[in-house]
Amino acid sequence: MTSKMLMALAGMMAHGPAAASERLYACGDDQIREYRVSGESVVETWRWSAAAAEDLPAAYRTKLLAHIDDCKPVDGGRAILVTASTGGVVLVDRATGKVRFRATAPMAHSADLLPGGYAAVALSIHPRGDRLELYRLSQSETPLLTLPLPSGHGAVWDARRKRLFALSHDMVQAFSFDPRAATPQLVETQRWTLPGRRDGHDLSPTPDGGYVVTTDDGAWTFDPARGRFTPIAALNPKLKVKSVSVSARATAWVQAEESWWAHGFTVANRAMAAPRRIETPGMRLYKVRWLR
Repeated sequence: MTSKMLMALAGMMAHGPAAASERLYACGDDQIREYRVSGESVVETWRWSAAAAEDLPAAYRTKLLAHIDDCKPVDGGRAILVTASTGGVVLVDRATGKVRFRATAPMAHSADLLPGGYAAVALSIHPRGDRLELYRLSQSETPLLTLPLPSGHGAVWDARRKRLFALSHDMVQAFSFDPRAATPQLVETQRWTLPGRRDGHDLSPTPDGGYVVTTDDGAWTFDPARGRFTPIAALNPKLKVKSVSVSARATAWVQAEESWWAHGFTVANRAMAAPRRIETPGMRLYKVRWLR
């Protein structure tokens, strides 16, 4: 990161968790849970379960969303974009719990909305996975194009840079996208090799315009402008950090405790100080995401 970015990040890290409440989403098994975080208070305020979603086909309720691995708040928090390693992708309306879009995508691990009513999905290791898919939200179950993405684990639309960033086993790639094109395409414009033992797990944006990347052996800030990965001291080296999410005031993360999942998550201030453990009983937790 540039010295200017580091100074800005350090300034924000000096503050503790928000006095005003922030929304944090946690997911695992077939569940999504919303928490309101305010000072020392962490309260569950909303829950969605695929098994109880009557507007979904039976295959989604019983199998395709059995192991949810990402729950990204989108559209200003009005919807949650959900992926599952068991093969499903859905866009859930936050107010009603209804499903706006769905797709069958083997080993789906992350997704994000793109301008013009599109979504990109990263698929991990599977005979029909290891790729990046593009969908039009008005056409459920119909991928428009696919690109290779070995062990796909991350997809983030960067509105400022007008690029889709994707995380795979050993690199981060940037793709241009023009929603006005007659045939929309994802065109690679840049790539960066991951640090450490690689095996990318998570890619998430930070409020200062950078990213956090987790690999099998740690967590790093990532500055696309300089192509620089900087280890996060409190989380490096640590094995199997499945997700890190940063808000303006706080950081939350999940480190696997039982193979690929955890019994809870940790919330700390931006300086990674004063950490608090939050248990998630009845759910094998995989990721957490702040509303941004």
